[in-house]
Amino acid sequence: MYTLSLPPIGEGIQEGELVKWNVKEGDSIKQDQEIVEVMTDKITVKIPSPVDGKIAKILAKEGETVDIGEPIVQIDSPTESNDVKINDTRPEKQQAKTVQEYPVNTEEKIQSVKATPAVRSYARSRNVDLLKIKPAGSDGRITKEDVDSYLKGNVTAATETKNVKNEAEDEIFTPSGIRKIIFDKMAKSKQILPHFTVTDFLNTENIENAINYYSKKEYISFTSFFVKAVTVAFKDFPKLNAIYNDDQKNYTIKKTYNIGVAVDSPAGLTVVVIKNADRKSIFEISREIKDLAQKARTNDLAIDDVRGSTFSITNIGAIGGIMSTPIINYPEVAILAVNSRTTGFVNNELKHGLYLTLACDHRLIDGAEAARYLQRLKEILEYPLLFIGE
Repeated sequence: MYTLSLPPIGEGIQEGELVKWNVKEGDSIKQDQEIVEVMTDKITVKIPSPVDGKIAKILAKEGETVDIGEPIVQIDSPTESNDVKINDTRPEKQQAKTVQEYPVNTEEKIQSVKATPAVRSYARSRNVDLLKIKPAGSDGRITKEDVDSYLKGNVTAATETKNVKNEAEDEIFTPSGIRKIIFDKMAKSKQILPHFTVTDFLNTENIENAINYYSKKEYISFTSFFVKAVTVAFKDFPKLNAIYNDDQKNYTIKKTYNIGVAVDSPAGLTVVVIKNADRKSIFEISREIKDLAQKARTNDLAIDDVRGSTFSITNIGAIGGIMSTPIINYPEVAILAVNSRTTGFVNNELKHGLYLTLACDHRLIDGAEAARYLQRLKEILEYPLLFIGE
């Protein structure tokens, strides 16, 4: 018997909610077949089976929140087995966890609850039983606003918080689903990481010339130049490629360069990850970004596609806005924003280019270091042929 536990999904992620099982007990499955969808504070990902076999027992139900490393399914495999002891009382334990470990009548049927880990924690801190709350959203997911309405004793208001208009035709929007996850994560980043930003103008003439030349032979993207360039600059400024460890109140300076690229998908902002970007060519990075962006739009991303980033890039230039102040992708310590192409004066000469904005965690990175890193980045990007083949 092979017991599959919830695998590590991303930096700082301790748990995930089982959104949908794509198999049922008794189904035959193949290795790498996607069997369950899990929602974390980053994205909904599909977990593949590591072995061939038959689904013997599903240990966690849809709507339950499971810790990383906790068993979720047993697979009767003809070739693989592992020695994982399953607690016979786990179903009762998991059901109690679903309702946030509140006392319940064990003779009553316990229903599953749809809520993000952040909402579950919020309800637990206020001693609220999520089973007693009727969600306002059409997707059946309980939000923080639903909990607040319940606490106020206004259950009716909790069922009408979505798309309610007053006499002045105002509309109330309650974040839910992926938007709620983004809501919580961005708030956490701004609350914990003291941001500061540095902006400078980049002459993109040589990048555009390189794209025009190489695109006749092979696909090459604008964003790929920035992904490659930040890794070259890390060699002189290693602290920009770090992760904040909230529990230990320290930082890990990462020696691998995994660059997150923000992608605008129908489900919301998604950060896909280019692993070991320093070892890949511009062309390899271009193809990988294109493939991952397509997967994000069709909700086909795997766990490895979204976890392990050490630094992020957001490119809003294709949409508009000549300047921005990006929010760091927690628990990273820095993010680069690539803005719209425009014109600017460089040494009293009008140049075509764009503004780069670097946001950093000021506890680790000083303003002078950030400014020097941005200058190094400019040097690399303004002479891209020097590193395009690396």
